[in-house]
Amino acid sequence: MNLFFLISLLLVASPASDEAPSCPIVRVAEGMQRPKIDGSLQDPVWSTAADIGPLRQVVPVADGTPTEDTRIRLLYDDNAVFVALECFDREPHLIRDSQRLRDARLNPDDRVEMIFDTFLDRRSGFWFQIGAGGSRGDALVTGNGSNFNKEWDGIWYGRAQVTSKGWQAEIEIPTATLNFDPEQSSWGFNIRRFIRRRNEEARWAAPFPRIGFFSIANAGTIHGISGLHQGLGLDFVPFAVTDYVRDRTSGRRYTQGDAGFDLFYKLTPNFKVSGTVNTDFAETEVDERRVNLTRFPLFFPEQRDFFLEDAGAFFFGPPGGGGGRADVIPFFSRRIGLDDDGNEVPLSGAIKVTGRTDSFSLGLIDVQTERDGELDDKNLFAGRFSKNLFEQSQVGVVWTRGNPTEDARNDTYGADFNYRTDTFLGDRNLRFSSYFLVSDTEKVKRNETAYFFRLDYPNDQVDLSASWSVIEDNFEPALGFVRRAGKIYRARAGWNPRVGGGIRQMFFRVEPLLITNAANHLATGEVRVRPLAIEFERGDEFSVDITRRTEVLDDVFEIQDDIFIPQERYDFTRYRVGFETASARKLALEADYEFGTFFNGRRADWSVEVNYRPTPLVNFNVEYNRNAVNLPGGDFVVRIWRGRMNLQFTPEIAWSNFVQYDSVSEALGLNSRLWVIVKPGHDLFFVINQGWEYSPDRFAPSSTQLTAKMSYTFRF
Repeated sequence: MNLFFLISLLLVASPASDEAPSCPIVRVAEGMQRPKIDGSLQDPVWSTAADIGPLRQVVPVADGTPTEDTRIRLLYDDNAVFVALECFDREPHLIRDSQRLRDARLNPDDRVEMIFDTFLDRRSGFWFQIGAGGSRGDALVTGNGSNFNKEWDGIWYGRAQVTSKGWQAEIEIPTATLNFDPEQSSWGFNIRRFIRRRNEEARWAAPFPRIGFFSIANAGTIHGISGLHQGLGLDFVPFAVTDYVRDRTSGRRYTQGDAGFDLFYKLTPNFKVSGTVNTDFAETEVDERRVNLTRFPLFFPEQRDFFLEDAGAFFFGPPGGGGGRADVIPFFSRRIGLDDDGNEVPLSGAIKVTGRTDSFSLGLIDVQTERDGELDDKNLFAGRFSKNLFEQSQVGVVWTRGNPTEDARNDTYGADFNYRTDTFLGDRNLRFSSYFLVSDTEKVKRNETAYFFRLDYPNDQVDLSASWSVIEDNFEPALGFVRRAGKIYRARAGWNPRVGGGIRQMFFRVEPLLITNAANHLATGEVRVRPLAIEFERGDEFSVDITRRTEVLDDVFEIQDDIFIPQERYDFTRYRVGFETASARKLALEADYEFGTFFNGRRADWSVEVNYRPTPLVNFNVEYNRNAVNLPGGDFVVRIWRGRMNLQFTPEIAWSNFVQYDSVSEALGLNSRLWVIVKPGHDLFFVINQGWEYSPDRFAPSSTQLTAKMSYTFRF
């Protein structure tokens, strides 16, 4: 009864939001040439374009006047949307333009980001960004910002250049790249600009820190759209790949070739069918190495393009990566085509149907894996449906079928509800999230449920949250991810005042955590206190954390080979100090030191990351992690090195190199990839994966793989 009363209170406590900005978008006049995408903005047609009006500052002064002017103009014709950006700057020599790589992390650079809500459903959209150095990125945003799929790569064009007046860019987004409702004459739209050296953000709509840019419900509107064409809505993407493999451990050496294709067809403007045959993921970057010093599984994100395409349609549970979704994911595509050690399991093919309207979202996927060793071929399925409610909320269901690693039958069913408003008590954010899940595993009869409730008050200066979840011992979604079973209680209370005088914001936080087993006996207890954290005006950050933790081991814990922690109760305290310089600096540093007691011993962790971006041509990154553990059962040190060097010759040609080493496997690995974008949708990859055995008394190559892959998009 109390829960239903709370939900009713939330629904009636939300007055209408302030009116968002709106402007027309102009069609290219008959007889005029569409703009040439070269970044010059000299085309006569731009003089006829719609100017959306000024931006407003978000930080450091909410709804203030930006320190530099920005002019944004919009055009469209039957086949594309065009954007002209003029980012004026009185000190153009201070513009940050270090990135050219496609899908680069553009935090260090001056940049512009924009969102198009093409169904005007106020929940989902297409995100595009371009930096002053010419780097382009895109993503699919769903769940009103809850899910941000940056690995999606759309076909679009953009050029940028720094001028004596600042920097400017020209963008063309083909309508065939977008899903949209052809009957809808208005789209949601928002755009923001970052002036990196000042750590300044300005937006067109919702210029307030408490409202995230990806909160599409708060976007403005562009109107006057009609007559857009998508052709047949068919993309055919064949690929060919050649591998040379040498395994020095087994002595095997061979060359092989293969081919396959991906197919994308828009059944309607709202629904798309995606298929893949003889799937290959040769160009996917290797996972970062991590050493597990916990009793529970590590989470590695999905990186394969086919599964990331429209992944937001399968998003289930509460928004964000905190408690709830971090504990349970009913459908986790990484379980398909990869075994528990990360080795590839061959896929015969897969088909996926995704779609959305202004009322609902749908995702269906069916995959056939091939026989691999002792594991039989498998058919695996997942389905997700969600219905939009009110202005920003939704309710949905999920179903998965199949077990990728065992022959036992497994199904998982569930439902979730997410309520969201940005107008609680007039101008405050409020969130409520819940789900209920059941797994049905062959020969398992009980204790197969999981459920979750969370209430959030996530505002700029006051941040409160409380959640409760139960994950029963036999709950096992075979196509999902579960960190641990138990009853989990979490809370968070934060105060984040904006100070001024060189300090952007201060952060104070308390986060208690309690986990019990099915018998309500304590398993883990923790109180994490952040007595001080500071973000300075230029973007530098400093933080201190103190954690008091209790762990009750119900079994002996082997933390490393032949090093055991006995079964009993442990109380220990950890301290952490962290510092991070602003990413806009050519030489940026991030360092953490954590120390204190650890179970029945002590542990000290170092983490240092250095980013050096001397020119847009070359970027360097080096990261070192060291965990020194001293226990009565034995001492050990874990070291992980990671290094990256990216050569960004142009926005279409980049050579990335990623080398990493960990002292547990004593393996050194290199992933080197040359990526040539002949034009958007037409890609060449040349990849080297080289492994070495590295120890104080041995350094020798262990494996070599050379791969060449070509893919070409035929759009009809």
